[in-house]
Amino acid sequence: MKSSVVYNILIGVFIFGIVFFRWFIQRDRKKVRGMFKEEDIVISSYGVHFYGLESEPGGIIDSGGQMILLKNGLYYKGRFDNRELFIPKENLLSIAVTDFHKNEPTIMKCLAFHFINKDGKPDRAAFELPRPKQWVDAIKYYFETENKKFPVGEEFIG
Repeated sequence: MKSSVVYNILIGVFIFGIVFFRWFIQRDRKKVRGMFKEEDIVISSYGVHFYGLESEPGGIIDSGGQMILLKNGLYYKGRFDNRELFIPKENLLSIAVTDFHKNEPTIMKCLAFHFINKDGKPDRAAFELPRPKQWVDAIKYYFETENKKFPVGEEFIG
């Protein structure tokens, strides 16, 4: 086979791969966003890494998926592992920029959300999000009231 034919086949496979990947992501986004009314969605991000809940046994996990900030809470849905987490805005206590979760270092700095879980106990969830400042600003804007403020702190190892 001529090298130009092989080259053209490889280019075709590469382009097909990109188109398929984009289609898969769009389909996944629409499916999750379709669970909510469009007017309730403030921000959504794809490519979010969820490191798990502090209350879960074991070390950190690396669940990739998407996160949606709704006017009434935070929602996370894993892409392949189907993990779901919803934190109602009334249960959110504080936000921290951190580089660890469950006493293990994370890949990059991430946001840790301190909240009251469904058992009524304090818990912590860590997410690596694109544009974290935009998320913090939006959470403060939509969730803070005169009587309830969300402190944003830093928690770093060592």
